[in-house]
Amino acid sequence: MRLILISNFSDIQNEHYLLNLIFCEGLETYHLRKKNYSRDQMKAYIEKIPRYFHDRIVLHTHFDLIHEYNLKGAHFTKAYTHKDFKLEYPDHPYDFRHLSFSLHSIQEIKQIGSAYNYIFLSPIFDSISNTGYNSKFRINELKIFLADRDNRPEIIALSGITDSKIFNIHELGFDGLALLGHIWRHFEQDQQLIEAVNRFKKIKKLVHSVLEQQMKTA
Repeated sequence: MRLILISNFSDIQNEHYLLNLIFCEGLETYHLRKKNYSRDQMKAYIEKIPRYFHDRIVLHTHFDLIHEYNLKGAHFTKAYTHKDFKLEYPDHPYDFRHLSFSLHSIQEIKQIGSAYNYIFLSPIFDSISNTGYNSKFRINELKIFLADRDNRPEIIALSGITDSKIFNIHELGFDGLALLGHIWRHFEQDQQLIEAVNRFKKIKKLVHSVLEQQMKTA
C-alpha cells in the first residue's frame, strides 16, 4: 500500500522543517502542488529540500524542472493533461519516469487507460483541508470496482484521510492513500513539529500493519 503526502496548497510557516523531518521518517513520495507558484518560486521551494530526497518529489506544475532537479515525475489533471504538455512542448527531450493523474469518478478511471503509475481518486471521505468538499461515492460500488485489479491502474484514496480511516481504505481495496489536511491543517494551526511528525509515523505504522497482514494471507 502506497503512502503519499501532498503539499499544502498555500505556504505554511516552517513548512520545510516539517517536510524534511517527514522525509527522514521514510516518506517515499511527495506531491508538490503549489498552483500559484512561478517557476522561480518552485525552484526556491525545491532547493530547500535536500538533494537526497529530490527523486521522491512529483510536480503538479513547471514540469521542465523535473529533469533539472532529477525529480520523480509529473502529475496531471483534466485541466492540463500529458497530451496538453506534449502539444505545448513538442520538442521536449525526455519522458517522465513517473506519471499520475487526478480523477473524481469510477467512470473516468475506466476511460483513462494504463499510461499512469497511479490515479488519485477523491473525495473518498469528507475533506479536511477543503470545507464542503464531501464524498459522494457509494461504498459497495467502490469495493466492487476496486476488487478487479486486472483492468485498472493503481488507485490512491484521497481526501479526509486520517489514522482512523486506514483499515477502511484497505478493506475497500485501494492501492494506497494520500495525506494532506491530516498533516498540514493541524500544523498550520499549532506549529507543533513533533506532533505533526507523530501523526505521520502513526499512519505509516498502520500502513505497515496492513502490508504485513497482506503478506500473511497471500
